[in-house]
Amino acid sequence: MRIYHLFSIVVMVAAIPSLDAKDKKSKLDPQDTIEVVAHIPATTGPVRRFMTTQHYSREYLYVEHDAGQGVTLVDITNSSHPLVLGEVSYPASGGATTLVAVSGTAVLVTNQPALASSTAQSIRIMDFSDVKNPRVAREFSRVTAITRDEPRRLIFVANDEGIWILHQRLAEDPEVERAYDYYIRYGPSMYPR
Repeated sequence: MRIYHLFSIVVMVAAIPSLDAKDKKSKLDPQDTIEVVAHIPATTGPVRRFMTTQHYSREYLYVEHDAGQGVTLVDITNSSHPLVLGEVSYPASGGATTLVAVSGTAVLVTNQPALASSTAQSIRIMDFSDVKNPRVAREFSRVTAITRDEPRRLIFVANDEGIWILHQRLAEDPEVERAYDYYIRYGPSMYPR
């Protein structure tokens, strides 16, 4: 009887990786996406531009507003839950101040006026998964600033509703997943050198 129970446990443990692999394959999404992961409501004037930086293990977004309205500092370490750290006013310097560069918690500014901001525009997330019937997945109107954080696959968009954080996700290739699954199941011995 003990051998039967031991055999049952061994069979159940051996089946767990294959159940996990089936579960993982069913969760694969064959679509590339650009999706909204967070929104920060507008609290200060229109956004002129964004600058991203890192300080130790934290990621920051500097949000520059129109002349004289200062900067909003946002912790974007967890892009799905951004944390507004504060609205920062520039010290009185006798004119408009513009960000030149950011490096962690250090900022280089000038009192030269920024280039005239471009007119507001509309930006659309298009879905081309069905090339014969492309569709607009999401639209942002009256956009005043947009920038990308390539390493983290993030896009920052500002309009009169606030700041939108978008995430780009590439679909996982089913062939690569199958090859990985095969390698994990049968190990390197199946791949002669």
